Amino acid sequence: MAPKVQLTLNLDATHTPTTTLTEAAKRKKASTETLEEAWQRLASLKNDATAQRMIAEVKAAMEAGKIGREASAVASNKRLSKAEVKRLWVQVKEIHKQEVLDDMVANMPDNYWLIQTVERLDEFLAILDGEQVLVFDVETTGVNVYRDYLVGHVISAVDADLHAYIPVRHITKEIQLDAEYVAQQLKPYYENGAIKKIAHNAGYDIAILKNDLGITLNGLYFDTMPAMTMLNENEPSYALKKLVKKYLNIPSLTYEELFGKNGFETVSDLRVATAYAAKDGDITLKLMRFQQKHFERFPSIYKYFMEVEMPFVETLVETEATGFVIDQVYAAEYAQKLGSEIEELREELTDELNGININSPAQLRPELEKLTGQRLESVDAKKVLKPLANKFPLIKKYLKFKFDTKLYGTYINKLPNLIEPKTGRLHPSYQANGAATGRLSSSGGFNAQNLPPEAREIIVAPENKVIVGLDFGNQEGRIAAAKVKEEFLLKAFREGRDPYIALASIAYDTPEHEISKDSKERKRAKTGFLAYIYGTGDRTMGEQLGITTKEAHELKATLGAQMPKLAQWTADNKTFVKRNGFVWIGDNARKRRLPDAMKGEYRPLLQCSNARVQGEAAIQTKVTMNKMSQVLAELRAKGRDFHPLATVHDELLVEAPADITEAERDLLVEVMTQSYLLEGVDNESDVEIYMERWGDAVRWDEFVKERGGIID
Repeated sequence: MAPKVQLTLNLDATHTPTTTLTEAAKRKKASTETLEEAWQRLASLKNDATAQRMIAEVKAAMEAGKIGREASAVASNKRLSKAEVKRLWVQVKEIHKQEVLDDMVANMPDNYWLIQTVERLDEFLAILDGEQVLVFDVETTGVNVYRDYLVGHVISAVDADLHAYIPVRHITKEIQLDAEYVAQQLKPYYENGAIKKIAHNAGYDIAILKNDLGITLNGLYFDTMPAMTMLNENEPSYALKKLVKKYLNIPSLTYEELFGKNGFETVSDLRVATAYAAKDGDITLKLMRFQQKHFERFPSIYKYFMEVEMPFVETLVETEATGFVIDQVYAAEYAQKLGSEIEELREELTDELNGININSPAQLRPELEKLTGQRLESVDAKKVLKPLANKFPLIKKYLKFKFDTKLYGTYINKLPNLIEPKTGRLHPSYQANGAATGRLSSSGGFNAQNLPPEAREIIVAPENKVIVGLDFGNQEGRIAAAKVKEEFLLKAFREGRDPYIALASIAYDTPEHEISKDSKERKRAKTGFLAYIYGTGDRTMGEQLGITTKEAHELKATLGAQMPKLAQWTADNKTFVKRNGFVWIGDNARKRRLPDAMKGEYRPLLQCSNARVQGEAAIQTKVTMNKMSQVLAELRAKGRDFHPLATVHDELLVEAPADITEAERDLLVEVMTQSYLLEGVDNESDVEIYMERWGDAVRWDEFVKERGGIID
């Protein structure tokens, strides 16, 4: 008998006969699939809009012979895949970008000037001597007005219809003029207030000119960015390129699309730089003319824009430039102490909650449901857990842990790192129309609007200075009273009574003198009053106050009985917005456009009354800040070192000399109360003095006493 032969096949899981056959089948299928069939197959897949665009652009580029398939894919006879198309799309976009740049240079208008020599600059300056209006823009290394610097000036001579770019600090071997020389030559034009200046997002340009070159811009006339917020506060983007593409049909790629995240100094081809930069001046001018034509239809809006929003651009620049002083030693000690307390709380909570990860909502929620014996919608701190905190000490401890963690990470440990080396201060950054109603918002790493009292402790008054806090007393309540003409509210304000205490007195049948400003009765009355303006529903109001929906409904009804005109006013606003798609703010100063209200949608109907009150509060704040800026400049001219410091909701902060006089205090109060008057109700403003830390306020009399007496 022949011996048996045993064969051993050494096959791993990734190379089975089945796999080999499958791969062979794929290669055969790939070898027989035409490119056109491949495109049809890819197009038949489930593609979103971006994928559809990607496939179409790569296909077009391949058919035009601009790109081919990846060599490795061709060598291995692979079918065209979506992943390969995605990689090819990167090449296509780079090719397209270069084509755009080449086209911009090849078709650059004759009135776009690249200025590289003294002779050419002198020729341009001679033209500027005859101009009354200029467009200006700055090209820079980045967007931080304290750390980045100017690499080129954009100036358009409007009457001559010339748009020039003057490069000064590009990384290039090409000729460019000395930065300091150009700055000195242009300074008289920038600082001449008789020459009107036009820009897009002028605040940034003004700050760069000041911080980098020591140039103070005068004569700002028109800023096309806030102008667009007047014409459409619902605009998805206020970027210049997107606006001119949308409204003027001028093809324009954004800076990032053309140059990525690099600073403009990296553009070494100065003709490319000019084609891009000079166009900024050109299209800014075109956009302004387009906006002015539309403003002709709304003269009251245009009047408000020119008288309030335009001066406010410079007011904000000045306010941001002052900056806060941080007590860095105290901040470091506070951070260390707070960090230890947070870790201790974490250990306690982890132990009390059976060792779970307390930062995991999925793990936390079941444990809290066991603790409370009720189903929780979520572990949302404000909406769900806060109403339970008084009943359950562990939840109260958890909320403290969450608050302290945010305080540490967002403020105490972070803010000292945001101090600008150039100024030694922490600078807020504001959006003049951060809300659609025109209300300010704070942006960037330092949000001055949301700074909690605990975080204010690390901010101090500079040496020989104090921080003066001036607030609008019950700003939105007074505006509502003036708009509605509600006698109950007007009478309370006339008599110097707190309207919310007056309402609470009726709602809870309690004498006014027994209700304090921080009582739950006053808080409930105020919330109920604002519920009419904000359109807050009974359920939401109940959640805000920790009462039942039925109790919230009954409270609103009681308050409404005292203010019948308020209920009617809100109803009239809903009727108006449903018919017109907008409501007026102020004295027809601006619109809050709510077009979906015309479709009967619920949310815009709720927003319309709030928009009118909040919007007018924003107007009052801006008018007052403009006046405050003017008054403080007049005080500085007299040798008194006053500066606008910040705006926080309904409060203005002023950096003042420690020897501020009573007359100067009265002047600041006068600005707060008299700059924007309301019909039928007087404005009011309280004064607080922060002698050392922003968080530690004293009243004027106490300040005078601690300082050692009144200074005339």
